Amino acid sequence: MTEPVRGTRRVLRHGHATIRPRFEQPVVIKQGNMFLLTNRGGDVLPDSDQGLYFRDMRYLCEAVLRIDGMPAVPLLTNTGDGSAAVFGLTNPELGDPTTTMSVRKETIGIRRDKRLGDGYEESLTLENYGAQAAHLTLTLDFDADFVDMFQVRGVQPERRGTLQPPRWRGNTLTLQYDGADGHGRSITLEFSHAPDRHREGHLAYDLVLERGKRWELHIEGALRDQQGSQTIQPRAEEGASLESTHRAHEGQLVAGARIETDNSLFNEILARSFMDLHMLSMRQEGQSFFAAGVPWYVALFGRDSLLTAIQVAAYEPRMAAHTLRVLAERQATKLDDLRDAQPGKILHELRVGEMANLNEVPQTPYYGTVDATPLFLILLGIASAWTGTLDLFKELRDHVDAALAWIDQYGDSDGDGFVDYKTRSSMGLRNQGWKDSGNGVVMEDGRLAEPPIALPEVQGEVFLAWSMMAELYERAGDQGTADELSRKARVLYEAFNQQFWLPEQRYYAFCRQADGRFSKSIASNAAHALWTGIVDAKRAGAVVRRVLEADMFSGWGIRTLATSDVSYNPVDYQVGSIWPHDNSFIMAGMQHYGFGEEACQLFTAMLDTASKFENYRLPETFSGFDRAYSNVPVQYPVACSPQAWAAGSIPFMMQMSLGLHPDGFHRRLRVERPCLSAWLKSVTVKGLRVGEAEVDLRYERSGDTTLVAVVGKHGDLTISIEY
Repeated sequence: MTEPVRGTRRVLRHGHATIRPRFEQPVVIKQGNMFLLTNRGGDVLPDSDQGLYFRDMRYLCEAVLRIDGMPAVPLLTNTGDGSAAVFGLTNPELGDPTTTMSVRKETIGIRRDKRLGDGYEESLTLENYGAQAAHLTLTLDFDADFVDMFQVRGVQPERRGTLQPPRWRGNTLTLQYDGADGHGRSITLEFSHAPDRHREGHLAYDLVLERGKRWELHIEGALRDQQGSQTIQPRAEEGASLESTHRAHEGQLVAGARIETDNSLFNEILARSFMDLHMLSMRQEGQSFFAAGVPWYVALFGRDSLLTAIQVAAYEPRMAAHTLRVLAERQATKLDDLRDAQPGKILHELRVGEMANLNEVPQTPYYGTVDATPLFLILLGIASAWTGTLDLFKELRDHVDAALAWIDQYGDSDGDGFVDYKTRSSMGLRNQGWKDSGNGVVMEDGRLAEPPIALPEVQGEVFLAWSMMAELYERAGDQGTADELSRKARVLYEAFNQQFWLPEQRYYAFCRQADGRFSKSIASNAAHALWTGIVDAKRAGAVVRRVLEADMFSGWGIRTLATSDVSYNPVDYQVGSIWPHDNSFIMAGMQHYGFGEEACQLFTAMLDTASKFENYRLPETFSGFDRAYSNVPVQYPVACSPQAWAAGSIPFMMQMSLGLHPDGFHRRLRVERPCLSAWLKSVTVKGLRVGEAEVDLRYERSGDTTLVAVVGKHGDLTISIEY
C-alpha cells in the first residue's frame, strides 16, 4: 500500500503504518466513505488510531462512556452487516459495598448501538437487574481533532487550520474545525434529552434506576464538509444497500451468481467475504468501486479496486464497468512528475482530505503504480467476456488507446523490453508493483533492488492485457492493431521466459534491477504470474512445486518471500508475511496450468486460515510463521481488516475451483478442469450470467472426480465441460 514521501525523505516508513502501536484489532463499522473504529466496549479512546472518519479526516477522536468514572465491562461485540455494531456491557462494582448506595457488579445491563448511515447514530439503554434501586452517574466524553488520515499515520502537516472550542446550544454539541484548505468541517451531536451537567465535550447524567426499569439515550451526529456554498455530508446510498446486504448474507452479490454448498463453515466464510465487499463498496459521482481497506485505505485505489473487481466478476459483473469508468475519468492526460503521472496512466490512489487539498501529499491523485494500467485493460477484457458485447470497449475506446500508448511510450523506461517502474517524484513511492513497501523488492544478497525495476507478474499482466485487447480490437474490425498487439505479446512471452528464468533455481527471478541483474531471491511474484499465462507450460510444474516447499508454504499460505532468503522476516509487510489475494491468484494460476490437486491444497489452507480469524474474516496480510509455530495463523500488527482483495480471495478461489470461464462472444461457458476440494461434496451455482443467458450448475464430488450437471438454463448458451 501507499507510503508517501515528502522532500527527499520517506515520512511514512515501511512497518510504521501509524505513529502509535495497536494493541488490539479495532471494531470496524463502515458505510460509504465514513467509518468508525472503536474498542470492544464501543469507546473511541484518545491517543489511538480509533475514531470516526469521513473523507480522509477524523471527525471524532474520543467518544468514551463511563459509569461512576469506571469503564463498563464488555460482554458482546456484534458488527452484523458492517454498517452497525451492538455492544453488550455491564457494570463493575460501584461505590462502597458496605453502604446501601453501592451498585453490585453485573447488575446493570448496558446496550450500546452504533450505526452509520446519513450520519452517526448511537443509542444507549441501561436496565437495572439488581434487587434495589441503582444510583449512578453516566458520563460521556466527546472530542474532535479533525486531523488528516496521513497525520494519524505519522505525517506531520505543514499547515493547520483553527480548531474551534466546543459549542453547546440546548441539547446539541457542535465540534468544528476551520481548515487551512478553506473547508469548514464539523460534527453536531444532538442528545435526546439534556445532560444534568456539561462542560466542553463532557456531559453527565445522574440516574436513579429502580429495579427492572430502563433508561435510554439517543444521539444523532451530523457531519459536514463545507467549502464555500458546497456542503458534503455522508449519504447512506453511497454504501451498500439493505437489499444487497441481505443478498450477501445469502452468499450472493448484487447481480451475479449465488453459491450454495454442503459445507456450513465454508458458507459462513463466503458470506463474510461478500459482506465485507459490500462494506467496502463506495460510490463517487455515480460510479461504484471497492475501497482498498479499513482503516488506512478507504479511498479509490487503482490496483486494489481493479484486482478486487477481477476477483468478483462472476458474482458482481456490474462492478467491473463501474470501476473502469471511475478510473477512466481520472486517467492521466499529461506529464506531472510530482504525481508520477504520464499520459494514459491509471491512478494509484486518490485522497480528498486537508493535506491532499493543500498538495502536501501527492495523492490528488497519485499515479505511482506500474500495474494499474495493464490491470485496467485486463478487467475490460474479463468484463467483455462475461457480457459478450463490445459496448464497454467502444465506450472506453479512447481510454484503452491511451493506456496502450502509455505501455509503449512510458512503461519500459530503460528500453530492455520489460515494463518497469522508477519514481520521478520527490514524494513518490520507491516500489510501484503490488509489493510497494520501501523494502518490498530485494536482491538475494539482502540489498534493495535498484529502480528501474521490472517484476515478473507485471510482465504477465502486460502480456495478458495485450492478448485480451488484441481480441477486442479484432472484433471491433481493427485487424492491424489486433495483429500488432498479438505480435508484442509473443515477443514479450519469449523474452520473459528466456531472461527471467533461473535454471539453477528452476524458478523465475524476483525482479530485474537497473544494472540488468536478476534477483535470485525466491518470492511469490513469479507464482503470482501464473494466472496471466506468461509462464512456459513446461516450467509451470517447477514453479508450482517450488512455492509449495516448506520455505515458501507455511501451511496457512504461501509467503511473499522464502524463509531461506536473507531478507526474510515473518512479521514484515511484504518480505515474509502471507497475503490472501496473492495466494488467490497463485491458486488461479495453478488451476490454469492443470495443477488441480495443488490448487485444492492452497484453497484448503486459505479456508482453514479464514476459519481461525475472528468473524471468519481474512485480513490484508498475516505473519509468515508456519503451523509448527502456532496452531492458529499469527496476525500482522496493523493489517487492514476488512480489506478488499483479501475479501475477494475466497470467492475468486471458488470460481477457479469450479472452473468457470466465460466466452460471451460465442454464447458459451467453459467449465475447465473443475475440482472440488475434499471438504466439499456438493456445490450449486445459481443465476450465473453469460451474455444475455443465465445458467444454474450442480457440482458433486465422486471419489477424485468432480461431476458437473446443468440443472437450469435460460437463453442461448452452450456449456462445455472440459476435464
